[in-house]
Amino acid sequence: MALNKKQYFFFAGITFILFLFLVGFYFYLLTTSFKRIEPATVSINKHIIKVDLATNPESQYKGLSNRQFLCPDCGMLFIFPQKDIREFVMRDMNFPLDILFIADNKILNIAEKLKPENSADLTIYESITPADMVLELNSGYSVKNNIKVGDQIVVNYNK
Repeated sequence: MALNKKQYFFFAGITFILFLFLVGFYFYLLTTSFKRIEPATVSINKHIIKVDLATNPESQYKGLSNRQFLCPDCGMLFIFPQKDIREFVMRDMNFPLDILFIADNKILNIAEKLKPENSADLTIYESITPADMVLELNSGYSVKNNIKVGDQIVVNYNK
């Protein structure tokens, strides 16, 4: 079945629009998702933790949501430009976490063994005082490695 001139231009136009959309989406991914989470390490009591950094609103909102697992000595470190009361939820999580609230490289409080939640009515976990960093770890990591409030942390990454 041969296409008439009108059908040919219609399909050519649709193909061109699809091409522009895909190119735009590709550049969107390059400028947001792939460049926003950077590898780093955190040291607490001589324990080295490999962390992904969440340093902008997009990566901080997403956090560890929808990931299937986190390696045993891995985590996510959220770095904020200023101290403030920080609130976190277990939105779309697939595994439990410990959340450590940090200010001036010192652990302020720890929310331990937090269960995943998928509902619209999420439990809010917050820092007891203003924090400039938050570290998410596998559930039980804090107890297993004797990490407690007041411990110092050292963050190593390329700024």
